[in-house]
Amino acid sequence: MTRLTLAVSLLVAAGKSPDGVFTDYRSWQHVKSMVIPDKANGLYGFHHVFVEPKALAAYKAGKGYPEGSHLVVPFYEVKDEGGAVHQGPLKMLAFMRREAAAKETGGWRFGAYDAGGKVMALDVKAGCFTCHEAKKDREYVFSEWAAQ
Repeated sequence: MTRLTLAVSLLVAAGKSPDGVFTDYRSWQHVKSMVIPDKANGLYGFHHVFVEPKALAAYKAGKGYPEGSHLVVPFYEVKDEGGAVHQGPLKMLAFMRREAAAKETGGWRFGAYDAGGKVMALDVKAGCFTCHEAKKDREYVFSEWAAQ
């Protein structure tokens, strides 16, 4: 059983279906958007970062995420129409869940669903955590709160 499958199994056991876990993430705080237009880049897409309310203070401080808190990042296709960049259809929904038991990945469970809500098979240590390690000082979270 992969770590992602285990994480999803735990959510299902807690009474949450994988396709319903993050149905309300759009009501969370939107903290960042970015576009990676290069299709050769593994993170290609139009991204938005959402932080759930219980994690917002930690996100602003750059540390102190409470157990069970989530960050969700939907990835969309990039559409270039006449020089204007727009988000296209949803490609996947990635997430991070703060879980102290996830020692190999800095206390976070990483995972993703495809556009249809199906769990994506990922090597979360190589495919997610190795990049996030660069932000150890911010508890492995890339994006930062932008003071207005």
